[in-house]
Amino acid sequence: MTSSKLINYTTREFMSDHELEQYIAKQNEIFTPKVVEEFNKAGMLRRVLTKLWNKEGVHRVGILFEYRDEKAFAACQSLLEKHYIPMVKTFITKVVGSRGIVVHEFTSKEFK
Repeated sequence: MTSSKLINYTTREFMSDHELEQYIAKQNEIFTPKVVEEFNKAGMLRRVLTKLWNKEGVHRVGILFEYRDEKAFAACQSLLEKHYIPMVKTFITKVVGSRGIVVHEFTSKEFK
């Protein structure tokens, strides 16, 4: 199993719950099996979209991107610009991204 070397965690905050739900509903339209295969070939190991629930009155998602290495991260940026950005540019959001290099990790035997 290949482990992630570089991780990006981005939060995206929406003006309303309706816009947040529209964004969530759009994911399968954006990330078709063909597009996912492009990302996999470029080195993205995993992408997870989470709906944050612990902040009352806030309409926010968290997006976790896990990459094989820095080269994979760079390759996937052009794919995001090609497939993702055009599909979400109509949403008015506050985006905060953080990138890190894995320095410590443990996983359960149940994690696949």
